[in-house]
Amino acid sequence: MTATLLALATLLAGQGGGAGTAPPGVPGGDRLAVYVVTFGPGPMIWERFGHNAIWIRDTVTGNGQAYDYGRFDFQAERFFMNFAQGRMLYWMGRDDGVTLINFYIRMQRSAWLQELALAPEARARLRDMLETNYQHDRGRYRYDYYRDNCSTRIRDAIDAVIAGAIHHTLDTIPSGTTYRFHTRRSLQNSVLEYFGVTASLGAAADRPISTYQEAFLPMQLRDHLRQVQVPGPGGRPVPLVKAEIALSASDLWPVPDAPASWTVRFLIAGLVLAGALLGLGAIASTSVWGRRSFYLVAGVWTTAAGVAGLIFVFFWTASEHVVAYANQNLWQLNLLSLGLLGLLPVAARGDAAAVRMARVLAVAVAASAVIGLLVKDLPGMAQANDDILAFTLPVQVGLAGGFWLATRSRAPSAVPPGPR
Repeated sequence: MTATLLALATLLAGQGGGAGTAPPGVPGGDRLAVYVVTFGPGPMIWERFGHNAIWIRDTVTGNGQAYDYGRFDFQAERFFMNFAQGRMLYWMGRDDGVTLINFYIRMQRSAWLQELALAPEARARLRDMLETNYQHDRGRYRYDYYRDNCSTRIRDAIDAVIAGAIHHTLDTIPSGTTYRFHTRRSLQNSVLEYFGVTASLGAAADRPISTYQEAFLPMQLRDHLRQVQVPGPGGRPVPLVKAEIALSASDLWPVPDAPASWTVRFLIAGLVLAGALLGLGAIASTSVWGRRSFYLVAGVWTTAAGVAGLIFVFFWTASEHVVAYANQNLWQLNLLSLGLLGLLPVAARGDAAAVRMARVLAVAVAASAVIGLLVKDLPGMAQANDDILAFTLPVQVGLAGGFWLATRSRAPSAVPPGPR
């Protein structure tokens, strides 16, 4: 079945003609066919947004190379530090087109093929441009998940040979979406990935984007290319997408058209954890098991909240992750939690000074979370973080209440001990 579909797809361009004015041994543009190949989502977090490539095929010999962007290596030197700083160097791939497509089909990924109605000189120029880019250090470039990724590179390469027709057509058309919208829907297969990534995004991820910007997603680029027209024979406008076919369909890793609202579910989870902290705090003063359980749960939560706050501050002040700047989730998840974490072991032993300081800090953490709720509607403070706030606010308030209950019998007496 796969072989049949590929054969049908590659026949869309016909059998080609002569070599034109190309150098000896190099096919001219009149015998080339250019395809955008789009691959659907996969199971891993970096595969959830899909992938794409440009396949340039010689219609006489049947040979052709597929060029794609966005390749990386976890084993590369300083990979994780560069990731944290937003300074990732990614590179191009160049493979036989049929081999690349069959690889993704074997991985049970959906695949689509779109032939582009490019003039012969544009086909040759696109091939030469991509090949030159690949030969220069494998096309290494500074990667950005939203603004300079595998799909935007494909979009811009095509745009370079059609006088910016994609930009001119799509940049003024609102998409009705945001970067956060697409991030949420793409990551809804994993609660932890959803929470971690969306909580890291600042207000910049909530700005409306055009359909041109929305083409950072391969499947959105596939859809939006259908709206673009280019000059055809005699200068008459013709659709950029000459023909298209679905090569493979998979429903193993679906991505919904719009994100489901998780605010209520996160609120319920937050209330459950808050209730657990309050309940354990209430019995901590009379039960060794209760005290140990409370401090264990409180320690795990304050560690997670404090580390999250540390990451958010780092992204804002020491990285190039622009979409993570000015993150209002710092009201709920911040460095105050790390300070409280440092006091918990001492407070658990009943140290009066540590108990007093931890009480104040626990209230400060809860107050900060409440302020985060109150400032949401102020001018210039719009950030779509209702789901994150719904979970974190109850927990921070529950932690403060639970700590006060857990330490009520350990607080210093207002009356000095002795005869009365």
